[in-house]
Amino acid sequence: MYPNRFVTGVATAAIILSPALVLTMQGGTGYCYFTLLMLALGWTAHPANWERCRSIWREYRLYLISMLALPVAVLFQVLVLHTAKLSAFDSILRFGLIVPSFLLLASLPSARLRLVQWGFVAGAIATGAWALYEVLHTGSWSMPERLGNAFMNPIPFGGTALLLGFLAFASLERDRKIWLGEWALKIIALLCGCYASYLSGARGAWIALPVLVWASMAGRHWLSNRWTAAGLVLLLIAALGALSTTNMVQERVSALESDIRKLSAGNTESSTGIRLELWKASLELYAEQPVFGVGKGRLKEGMMHFPKYNHLVSDFHMHLAHNEILSMLAEAGTVGLVCLLLLYGGPLRYFWKYRRHSDPTITNAAYMGLIMVLGTFVFGLTNDVFAVVMNAAFYALTTATLLATIASRRRELAER
Repeated sequence: MYPNRFVTGVATAAIILSPALVLTMQGGTGYCYFTLLMLALGWTAHPANWERCRSIWREYRLYLISMLALPVAVLFQVLVLHTAKLSAFDSILRFGLIVPSFLLLASLPSARLRLVQWGFVAGAIATGAWALYEVLHTGSWSMPERLGNAFMNPIPFGGTALLLGFLAFASLERDRKIWLGEWALKIIALLCGCYASYLSGARGAWIALPVLVWASMAGRHWLSNRWTAAGLVLLLIAALGALSTTNMVQERVSALESDIRKLSAGNTESSTGIRLELWKASLELYAEQPVFGVGKGRLKEGMMHFPKYNHLVSDFHMHLAHNEILSMLAEAGTVGLVCLLLLYGGPLRYFWKYRRHSDPTITNAAYMGLIMVLGTFVFGLTNDVFAVVMNAAFYALTTATLLATIASRRRELAER
């Protein structure tokens, strides 16, 4: 049984508003996430929908298992090993709870699911508008010289803004004549997202630019012309060259060079130095507890057992290693790392598989999914992305929506 008009309408509104509100309203994505979850629980509880749910599970079980694996592992730490903090389970639970929502979303018409693109556009433009406001009212900046907002520091703010901009641009359909106004809106959204990320000074987010550019441009027929492709490369080089002359980029590069000089002199009292110390501590904790780790949320407590890291414990307020993989190794061991890689690899497998599908709706959703997964993975190399509840909810809901678009469109093509 297909969802009725009310369920379809509210679910559509939720997937559009999630990216639109992620950086402009505290808890906005969470409200959308749980609204959709309540609808999904009601819909999946109806016996008439069970056969469709079983069919979706059989077809996309790797994705669904990948969403469930990490919550199950952390729950085992909480209930059986008594090592993980219950509070650390909060963000991780968002992955497991996306399962019923995916079952519902995959049953919606693909035309409704495609509307999420306008949520990305609205979110990126709203973030750009916020950035412009902050430039004109510098006294309200969350950190001197770096842009964030009232509920997010510059590092995750910059990464999410960049994702919104590239997701908006990547939603331009391949192999279809596009209205000029749509081109303009989505290019503006891309520029707004990049501008906000630039002002955040989030160097870790900028590392993902090559991947984001590739996933946005790949598969477009007009790039098959070598002169067009060469022109695009030259344009990107010129843009990067221009950015490298700006104060923000020069300051962030100078800060990195200063950190490296301090490290060469044996001084770890810098942003980069502290990160390296945290990474070393994480690896040592992993060596002590290689299977299940010291417990999710216990990184700081684990470091207290090593006197040489006492200076980090006293100054370390976020309880994170600033690297998703190393944090997971320390706190959840090899089991946690496998679950984390599944969290990336599960959706990545489907998005990679369908990126060259003959249907443009499927192709577009696949490339947008690659932006979401690969971008988040790269951000996680210098930051603990999923420690923030909003980031976990946004990743889970966005990957579910994009994969559901593929599932729905494939069903529609098969029913023709």
